[in-house]
Amino acid sequence: MTLLTRRRLLAAAALTTASGLLSACGGSEPEAAVPADGVPRGKLSVWLHQTKAYDAVFTKLLHSYVQEFGGVDVTPLYVPVDKLDAKLLTAFAGDAPPDLFKIGGWTIAGHARKGRLAPIIPKAMGVPDEKALVAQYDQNAISSLSYQGRLYGVPVDYTICCLYYRRDRFAEAGLDPDKPPATWEEVAEYSKRLTSADGKKVGLQWILGNPQWTLMQLLALVRGKGGGILSADAGTATLASDAGVEALRYYGSVGEAKLSNPLSGFGLFATGQAAMVVSGLFAMDLFPALNKQLVFGRSFDIAPLPHWDGGQPVAPAYTWGWAVAEESKLPYTAWHFIDYLQREDVAARQLKDASLLTPVKGWEKLPGADAKAMEIMAASAPHADFGPRTPVWQEMAKALTDAGDAVAFGKKTPERAAADFDQAMRIAL
Repeated sequence: MTLLTRRRLLAAAALTTASGLLSACGGSEPEAAVPADGVPRGKLSVWLHQTKAYDAVFTKLLHSYVQEFGGVDVTPLYVPVDKLDAKLLTAFAGDAPPDLFKIGGWTIAGHARKGRLAPIIPKAMGVPDEKALVAQYDQNAISSLSYQGRLYGVPVDYTICCLYYRRDRFAEAGLDPDKPPATWEEVAEYSKRLTSADGKKVGLQWILGNPQWTLMQLLALVRGKGGGILSADAGTATLASDAGVEALRYYGSVGEAKLSNPLSGFGLFATGQAAMVVSGLFAMDLFPALNKQLVFGRSFDIAPLPHWDGGQPVAPAYTWGWAVAEESKLPYTAWHFIDYLQREDVAARQLKDASLLTPVKGWEKLPGADAKAMEIMAASAPHADFGPRTPVWQEMAKALTDAGDAVAFGKKTPERAAADFDQAMRIAL
């Protein structure tokens, strides 16, 4: 994140002739990947998910980087966010991945175990070793991009889940828009008052059918009850417990699974059919983009994620990161470009223009974001929970989605769904 400009490259080149420095994880830096002169060059391919707001930030950075480092060309491919994981899997299977890409922290373990990811090259990032790089970021966020003690990415889009609610719907139902529910029990009570007689309008609506969001939602409920989706060592499924069953029962008791929208709960919230939804910081820009009549603080608002009455807060969190393919022929250039994207001034601009938080150390004080949103995230940070870290995350999340959806649609009892999840994970683990 300490940018290697042309002026600093001569100094950096001196370092490249020294013997390989030991990284914080004990491995040696791949010296063969570091150019003798420390200058990045070559044609890079980069895949990322795109939003209109982030595109305005990224495109300018790409052009300025290519202009400053004339020996580099960068070709981006924008992929819908819900398609990126699958497209990367297909690319890896065909031995044709891009040089660098955005990657969900939840998939790091699976890709790293199969040798698909290149380790960090600290010199390309303008630091002497991995330990110095790690020190520049929020520790929880960057550690989620490691596997077996080795760092494979740097965080770029960090969020801690909170409760979004429609102030206008609250007022219509006679609820105080300035007093959102603080507990899951209150969410259920509010939802009853916010649900119309015909069921076309509801209170809280889950984001169904989405593995990432199913995990976030159920993680808060299960962990809040003192249970777990997997054991602490991620070696055993533990949903079929009192905590897991109670969480699934609650999951099926609020919202209306039959309500349909192409964007699931996000779309239902934007139209006003759903009065509450669990989401991340990015939704500050998403909802007004989906419905231009939505104005933060007037028609919709945010609150800390609820907790069980008498229980401990649980704040599901995730981060996207930048990573480099092990097969890339230009790992130094790829990491150098990533470093360019991670500057603190870029982090501030990205937060202001796209509501995407790069969790640099001291992110709580970055300018540009709504003060209330940052205050909620900062207060929730000590309770951040990234969920189980397992190489079979995809299988786990799919099985959990199957369980949650089966209960929400009334196809299985919570007990049966939890037992089926544990059985599916016994096979996967």
